[in-house]
Amino acid sequence: MLAVRVLGPIEVVAGDTRVDLGGSLPRRLLAALVSAGGQVVADDRLAELVWGAKPPAKAAATLQVYVSRLRRSLGPEGRDLLERDGLGYRFDAARGSVDASRFAELIEVSRGLSPGEAMHGLSEALELWRGQPYADLADSDEVDAARGRLTELREVALEERAAARLSSGDATGAVPDLEELVRAAPLRERRWALLVLALYRVGRQGDALAALRRARAVLAEELGVDLGAELQDLERQVLAQDPSLRKRPSGRPLTSFLGRHSEIDTIDGLFHTQRLISLVGPAGVGKTRLAVEYADDPWFARLADVRQSGELPSVVADAIGLVAVRDDPVSAVIRAIGDRSGLLVLDNCEHIVEAVADLVVALLPHCPELRVLATSRAPLGVDGEVTVAVQPLPLEFAEALLVDRVQAVRPGWQPTDDERTQASRISVALDGLPLAIELAAARARMFGLGEIAERLDDRFAVLGSVPRGSLTAHATLEAAIGWSVDLLSDSDRSLLLRLWPFEGGFTLEAADAVRPAGQSETTLELLSSLVTRSVVVADTREMPTRYLMLQSVRAYCQSIDPDPAVAQQEHARWVRDLGGRWVIAVRARRAGQIMPAVSRELPNIRAGLAYLREHLSIPSDRGDGLCHFGSDLRR
Repeated sequence: MLAVRVLGPIEVVAGDTRVDLGGSLPRRLLAALVSAGGQVVADDRLAELVWGAKPPAKAAATLQVYVSRLRRSLGPEGRDLLERDGLGYRFDAARGSVDASRFAELIEVSRGLSPGEAMHGLSEALELWRGQPYADLADSDEVDAARGRLTELREVALEERAAARLSSGDATGAVPDLEELVRAAPLRERRWALLVLALYRVGRQGDALAALRRARAVLAEELGVDLGAELQDLERQVLAQDPSLRKRPSGRPLTSFLGRHSEIDTIDGLFHTQRLISLVGPAGVGKTRLAVEYADDPWFARLADVRQSGELPSVVADAIGLVAVRDDPVSAVIRAIGDRSGLLVLDNCEHIVEAVADLVVALLPHCPELRVLATSRAPLGVDGEVTVAVQPLPLEFAEALLVDRVQAVRPGWQPTDDERTQASRISVALDGLPLAIELAAARARMFGLGEIAERLDDRFAVLGSVPRGSLTAHATLEAAIGWSVDLLSDSDRSLLLRLWPFEGGFTLEAADAVRPAGQSETTLELLSSLVTRSVVVADTREMPTRYLMLQSVRAYCQSIDPDPAVAQQEHARWVRDLGGRWVIAVRARRAGQIMPAVSRELPNIRAGLAYLREHLSIPSDRGDGLCHFGSDLRR
């Protein structure tokens, strides 16, 4: 397909080759037709656009000659895009690739994206801009209208990109961009508002007020008017140090929210009688997004970047809008909240659980109308706390999320039946984790769904980085899981690294069989700690309870295991010992008693046998029980 570029002097590119259009007249002819947006341009009007006020005597015939030459220049890929239609010509914009159309499409699509995704899309759009649109054409009503529309879109895109950067939490980076924008177009009040907000959020309240004074002076001098309503309201908020100005991400994420409405209802119902709820779950399961979706105008304290527990009170003080706190921040927070009704969201508490617990215990008795919603990979352990376990998405919602996010990077895409099958395959492989699914969808820019599914054996390389502006505190899925594992004690981590070879789950007895020697804690204590910290999941619906690791957690543990062969050997040894016990049961005619266990352990049996076939020299006190198990069971 030919690419026609009109955001600047007109260019036509076929693949990597620039097409020679044959001079200024053919260039103006093509630009005039493209500017009409697929509409027919009558011969007489087209002649005016090409030659100006003095077209040739036989303009229609001359146009026909130039159209013929232009078609030859465009070659087989583009000749049919120039069509004769009635009393004029048209450029088939629906089949041609025009940068102006792509520019407008990217800007429109960005309105429905998260701040990070919007920044990417808007930057891609702005990179298409090379200068004045339709630069080859002289001024006219039609050309001026087309230019004006595109120019205004560019101004809006520049503002929205700065707004997206500010909404993503990068107020420091947004300030210089906005300073440049207000210098370039000082009459656009939206730019002044964004600049004032950015300055305030980086702690420059005086500069924010100075910017408002500059805006007032410019508008009075140039237009004879005062600040508009938005800027006047903003000025009052800055002077009053309104807490709402301090919010880091402003507003809700712009991506759709799927599959969590029952959890929203659960939280809402609990808050009728409870004041402290903790959303607990594994890395990437969507705890922060759930909290953001539930909360209506909360005080939001992002704790992922808090490295020392002593920083916590100041971060919470900042979240509720306190600035320049000079005394004890906990006391200041208690005074500021007092009897006010509000919701405090404490996000990513797992690395400072004890400090968060102490703070909550200090706040709740003195702030009777305060409610606290915490997100963590482990409960706070506070009296009166209610924990809501946030589970991976069910398959239908995981597939829907994947399709939705792929459509965000491929506007207009609709999955085929085969692609829906691949979407299901990806969703299952990624455990229904929203973070992993969104990262997989982002790869749809360069891979088909089938290719993504095939490459998930190396999932951390395939899934790539989290986009800027995402709610997650980590750069990659691997980093998010690593954060959980790094918070474990040495004993917990040692047991965890023995559990990754299990497929389809394991029992407490199995975990005890493979645990490293020399640990002072019991297996029950260690496994309880792993479940509490959301790196292992307990399925209590079965007897005995079955413990599971998400596939992504297993993959991470395998990747960091300093001696993975030992873990596999211990797993295979357990499988052989289990087989030996089963052989005894079968020979004692108790096969019916063990069949449910056999069914549950089939994935482990297959994995253990696969390893044993390659390592037949591994000793076993039980003998090679599994080698005879099948024939004994048949007898």
